[in-house]
Amino acid sequence: MITIRFETGEERIVDRDSLSGACFDGDSLHRAIFEGMDLSQATFRNANVRNAIFNDAIIEGGAFAGAALMNSLFLRANLRCADFTQAVAVYADFSGADIWKANFEGADIGGASFRGANLCGANLLCKRIEEAEFFDAIYDDMTIWPVGFDPVGARCKK
Repeated sequence: MITIRFETGEERIVDRDSLSGACFDGDSLHRAIFEGMDLSQATFRNANVRNAIFNDAIIEGGAFAGAALMNSLFLRANLRCADFTQAVAVYADFSGADIWKANFEGADIGGASFRGANLCGANLLCKRIEEAEFFDAIYDDMTIWPVGFDPVGARCKK
């Protein structure tokens, strides 16, 4: 049994030994606290995960396609190969996260922060990228940017 705590003081008991590979598709997890948890391969497709805390979590290969992630925190999280297609990550904070080969195609990242994140190989063909912050984010030749977006001008570094 695993207890998921919420900033509201509520709790949800999950009848699992591990959250690795857990399915939260379509769930309401507004203000859930997943800080430091292993959520590898977990799915949150079309879930309401607004204001959730994923700081220092391992979510490698996780799926957030279509999820509502507004104001969620992913500080220093391992998001390698995660799927954020069509997610709404407005004002989400991915500072220091490992986003290697993650897919943000079609996601809305207006106001999101990627300060110091590893964006190598990531697909960033997303909406409102010009409103996101990329100071000191690292990218490589495999990072996919929208036509006309200047990662150097956004203060990214190779």
